[in-house]
Amino acid sequence: MTVDRSEIALRGLDGSNPLAFLAAIGALRSWTIISPNSHTTMRWEIVGGSWTPILASSEPGFTKDSLCERLDDWLSEAPQIPLLELLGDNLTISPKSFSGFSRTELMKAQEGDAAALVSLAFLAAFGTDATHQSHSKNRQLMQDTALRTMSGAGNQHFLKSMRKIISQTSVKHLRSSLFDLWRYTDEGRGLNLRWDPSDDRRHALRWKEPSKDPSKAMRGANRLAIEAIPMFTTAPMYGNLQTTGFRSHRGTFWSWPIWSVDASLPAVQSTLQLSDLFSESDPTKFQALKSRGIATVFRSQRITVGKFRNMTPAVAVSINSE
Repeated sequence: MTVDRSEIALRGLDGSNPLAFLAAIGALRSWTIISPNSHTTMRWEIVGGSWTPILASSEPGFTKDSLCERLDDWLSEAPQIPLLELLGDNLTISPKSFSGFSRTELMKAQEGDAAALVSLAFLAAFGTDATHQSHSKNRQLMQDTALRTMSGAGNQHFLKSMRKIISQTSVKHLRSSLFDLWRYTDEGRGLNLRWDPSDDRRHALRWKEPSKDPSKAMRGANRLAIEAIPMFTTAPMYGNLQTTGFRSHRGTFWSWPIWSVDASLPAVQSTLQLSDLFSESDPTKFQALKSRGIATVFRSQRITVGKFRNMTPAVAVSINSE
């Protein structure tokens, strides 16, 4: 039986931009939750010279307006918001404390609390209590996600920034991020998560003195990107925490796939976890990627500049298919 579906090209999102990719995943995940009885998928097409996500849904009346309005309603009351308050401003807590939060949410979920299931998904992506990192004064901290870009230095806080973005994002911000050319007109300080390469504000990379040039961002994209976090789960391996899509070897690199076939949220999550995304030198594994509908892979390096982490502009991985 053929299912009637409508498609929307999210033309503001460029798949080569780490933040835009996360925003696309966040939009897919959010709409899948908002409209659980509809058939929702996403694929990527080259539109105007860049990889653009095409969001499709069988939801009646699926339009740009309905997408933005219902996303705004959902995002303003997202279930994980209370958890973000409880965890503090950063993921600088002890393994014991993190374990306590996780056990509490698990018990709520076992009692049928649907919001706790969302919180558990975020906790699984935020880090683990199974491994730890040493800190000053003999204090141990949980190991956390490779997506974390700040932890309080310079008065920039990872979770606090999320809370500010959640409370100060409107439907206007969502619409401009999803459908317009990014002009970076939104206030950026404390309202971005440093996943956009443009957030790297080193002197040598800018026309103006950074301290005299106010930080600007795409607030709607940052808000949607928060909803992508549960898709990037963490797991301890060989005594260290690993994050979906990241690999550390002579630096920390994040590789993400661009797929050209319609894929549902579970299919996308399994695709994000493919180890073959880092095996471009192996023709056999490249063929396996192609058979899954993956058209290309982008890779960005996570760098540390002064007190902050940033993502570099992504490059399309050159894959040898011969």
